[in-house]
Amino acid sequence: MAEEKDNKWQCYIIPDLATWTGAAGSKPHTPIEFYDTYEQAAARFQELRSEPYNSEDLSAARLTFGVQREDPPSAADLLQVRQGKNYLVDDYTRMASVNQSPEVMSILKQMRKDLGFDRVRVYDRDAYGGFIGPKDMAFARWKHPLKPMLRKSVLKELKETDSKTAPVPKNAHRKRTQDRE
Repeated sequence: MAEEKDNKWQCYIIPDLATWTGAAGSKPHTPIEFYDTYEQAAARFQELRSEPYNSEDLSAARLTFGVQREDPPSAADLLQVRQGKNYLVDDYTRMASVNQSPEVMSILKQMRKDLGFDRVRVYDRDAYGGFIGPKDMAFARWKHPLKPMLRKSVLKELKETDSKTAPVPKNAHRKRTQDRE
């Protein structure tokens, strides 16, 4: 029974990540909260989303939603709130243990539908194979870096989920995209 839980992805919420990085001053660390299901974690995220610190003019990540597993060990933040906007964290694109997991891809898809992504902070590769960034952009303009031959692109599915929820005329979409930038 313990082995099943070790290799299963578990969701976590960090109510205010800035308390861990020092960006929130000397406030004590908010505890990391673990949940067995996405639904439990999403409900907690929505409960904390309206907290005033999530809209402060501080560029640091605040409310954070991620996944982890114990065996083999792996963890990744997937969604962070910064200055009142939901940011997709693209770290998972560089982590095979996460981006090749159908369970995590399902969580991302559901997260997009339930919680939404406004923006993404992108880390591009430099000429030496390292990463530079972050570059802040509207989620709608982000090009998913994983090749479809490695696994089905989650970005296409995420955008299809978004377009099914509310059809938008072309000009309105352009204006909405400009407003986000």
